[in-house]
Amino acid sequence: MDDAVRAKQDRMRQTLDLQRPDRLPCSDIAWAEYRPDVYHLGEPELIPDAGEVAVSANGKKRFTRDGGVWNVGDPDRFRHHEDVLAVDIDGIEVETVGPAMLAEMSRLFAGAAQRGFPGPLHYGTLVTRATLEFGWEPFLMASALDPEQFGKILGRFAAASLAVIEGWCLIDGPELITIHDDIAATRGVLMRPEWYREYVFPWYERFFATVHDAGRKSLYMCDGNYMPVLDDILAAGADGLYIESSSMDPGEFMQRAGADKLFMIKSENRNIDVGTPEDIRRELMRLADLHQRFPGMMMYRGGGNPPPENADAFNRYYQEYLVYE
Repeated sequence: MDDAVRAKQDRMRQTLDLQRPDRLPCSDIAWAEYRPDVYHLGEPELIPDAGEVAVSANGKKRFTRDGGVWNVGDPDRFRHHEDVLAVDIDGIEVETVGPAMLAEMSRLFAGAAQRGFPGPLHYGTLVTRATLEFGWEPFLMASALDPEQFGKILGRFAAASLAVIEGWCLIDGPELITIHDDIAATRGVLMRPEWYREYVFPWYERFFATVHDAGRKSLYMCDGNYMPVLDDILAAGADGLYIESSSMDPGEFMQRAGADKLFMIKSENRNIDVGTPEDIRRELMRLADLHQRFPGMMMYRGGGNPPPENADAFNRYYQEYLVYE
């Protein structure tokens, strides 16, 4: 392990202990994902030029240089909500926690540890898994028109996710396990909070409890503005929370959540992509101020293909304001 990787790991361990390190950790986590072809969007078949969209050989997936793989649902199987509600629930695979799974997870974790602080990430849990499997419109219609039946489908997804989380908890090494589920968009949560309280949050409690029972910490990751249900996420037991700065104000969010929490902050997309160096400077200055009060902070740079002057500004102001050594 080289010194740069060791420094990333040391900074992250200090952060997990709520001890402010010598800089705000930035992109120090190296993610490890089990079966991303099932629980995420998989890997692109090819990388197109910037600004172009490529199509997979089967015509179902789209690839962009900065966005990776784009495809949700199978329009050949799930055209309408009736197709979703008629799915064979027992046919949805639930992982087997055993030697094969644990060996693969150990391999993935060891590989991540060569790049940074190794962090298991489970992406497609409940709502996100439903969008990946069924597509947005069939999923949303099914969840609204027959929530009880759709809740049974979510329960099967949850059982599969719980098995993956249990697997990560059984191998040696993981200290922080990230559980992702996009339940919100920029303007707020996708469903009524009551719907989540009935069909989603009880499963979150089990996910986080599984992590805690193994002596590990959990980070909950969700894009968009989930402030309307922040208290529910906290009550479910998350140790850490993700903040997409394009959707929520980090200061307001952290004040509500409390200084005893971990925070993964994605910097403001609009600043890096279409803002000015001065916009970036002000944002990183504010993060530096927040880091004095919230030691459990970590971050990564948002945005896609910034102008060179903005990318340079981010690097310069990160060094100026967020590196303390």
